[in-house]
Amino acid sequence: MILTKQYKIIYKYFDRVNKKMKKTIYRPNNYSLYKAVNVLNQSGVIGFPTETVYGLGGNAYSDQAINKIYEIKNRPKINPLIIHVSSFKLAETLGEFSDTAKNIALQYWPGPLTILLNRKANNGISEIATAGLNSIAIRIPSNKIAHLLLEKFGKPIAAPSANLSGTVSSTSASHIFDDFGSQIDMIIDDGPCLHGIESTIIDARDNNLKILREGSITKEDIFRTTNLIIDENSENKIIAPGQLEKHYAPKASLRINVEKPDKDEFYITLGKSNNFTNSINLSQNADLTEFANKIYSVLRELDDKKIKKIAVAPIPNSGIGQAINDRLKRASK
Repeated sequence: MILTKQYKIIYKYFDRVNKKMKKTIYRPNNYSLYKAVNVLNQSGVIGFPTETVYGLGGNAYSDQAINKIYEIKNRPKINPLIIHVSSFKLAETLGEFSDTAKNIALQYWPGPLTILLNRKANNGISEIATAGLNSIAIRIPSNKIAHLLLEKFGKPIAAPSANLSGTVSSTSASHIFDDFGSQIDMIIDDGPCLHGIESTIIDARDNNLKILREGSITKEDIFRTTNLIIDENSENKIIAPGQLEKHYAPKASLRINVEKPDKDEFYITLGKSNNFTNSINLSQNADLTEFANKIYSVLRELDDKKIKKIAVAPIPNSGIGQAINDRLKRASK
């Protein structure tokens, strides 16, 4: 990112002001993006927006940055990170794309889809970020700020969701601050995430495509646009993010598929109204996309209110409902 001498002086002034204020949350603008690039180049860690959830990002080439991410999140190092890039051209230098994988990428990138590929030898990506595996999970986010950041940085950013490992993902900058405070160098605040649920992950290491994590792009969506059939994953070992048995969990205990909650449970519903006192309806129209957009934020709000027990109504297991049920099932373990 090339700046004029005058702008560099302005940048240094605002940086001194922010350090005095101990401010870590920044609105997206030239100053904050320039600062973020500097942080990344120095192997620091930033919180940044994507269209799915907020990411906790570091230079994917830097072992130092990747170690910081795992340490701050308390994330098991057997759990690999997603590598975010700005272009398909850059992605091709990192992973082996078959014609099938390329077809899917060109259909859905930029967007909320992560593709697991065989890792190219000597691609420079930290082996810590890929958990020492021969595979690599890559995506191009469609969020404008994320895309601009990646373009200005010019290198891949390794980023899991910006939350403590196993807990509810962050869909706003304040969620990241609640989890990490000043442990990370800065947070770029672009408001609430568009989807509010993590990216779909598909295994495209060979032509036998498998879905590893459900998301807003469903296997039915992919079939409609590509005529490619995606199977369910049958492997037990962790080869991509989001496969831990317990994940996305609030501090409260969580019950799912509940028709009638207990008196001491807070009830999360959708669709027609109910007469339960301690409840919230996330979509009067039973819109699963709206429900997915709100669920993480509501779970965090209930934790803030010290709610001890949460019950969730049955969620239709179709479309994005499959992703919602996957997250709730893991959160209830």
